Amino acid sequence: MKPIDFFPKFNTLDAYSIKVDFHLHSTWTDGKNSVAEIIQSAKKHDLHSIAITDHIRSSSTYFDDYKKEIDFLNAEQELNIYSGFEAKVADFSGNIDVQKEVAKAADIAIVSVHRFPFGRKLYNASEFKRSIAQEMELELNLAALNRGGFNVLGHPGGMSLSFFEEFPTHFYEEIILGCVKNEIAFDLNGRYHNNQIALLYPLLKKHNPFISIGTDSHSTDTMGMWNKALEETI
Repeated sequence: MKPIDFFPKFNTLDAYSIKVDFHLHSTWTDGKNSVAEIIQSAKKHDLHSIAITDHIRSSSTYFDDYKKEIDFLNAEQELNIYSGFEAKVADFSGNIDVQKEVAKAADIAIVSVHRFPFGRKLYNASEFKRSIAQEMELELNLAALNRGGFNVLGHPGGMSLSFFEEFPTHFYEEIILGCVKNEIAFDLNGRYHNNQIALLYPLLKKHNPFISIGTDSHSTDTMGMWNKALEETI
């Protein structure tokens, strides 16, 4: 799966390309707002393109109906609305927890590290020492990047940031280089990266990966703020 044409390179970001939100969750999974409500919020914040990217697993059965609703609403709106998903990295071989047919049908396929898989169980980053958790998060991200089958790497470093409030700079750089090598967009994520932009900016400028901008909103209350912050920074 190659980057689609609306993912810009970091060094080409401008006021227009920042007016998007490609990481949003609705009531189809754990979001608080319907797709229709998300669309209204996007209009309020003058966004021209959004993607609904609800959580998915290989056992999920909702995607066909979900995509039909998004496509129907998209036909009635002036802004662009894309159907997508967020799936987890299933193991240290980089396999993705999503059906292949769903991955092919989605406009935006986000793959993220959420918990760490060992055997049949999943563990939170907080169950490990900080350095070990950070190294495992790096390895899971790199394994997914090298295996491919998606077009956005979701919130790199996010689990370490959630539990330890930091992720090593050189680990970010390894991930960014992996994104460049495999032509996978780096999810510049408002939920996790809002305090990381000063650290990320020089790395992204240096290596110039494809960028997907998203708030990772689970409520419309948080839409728009990340776009404003990026306008002041980039």
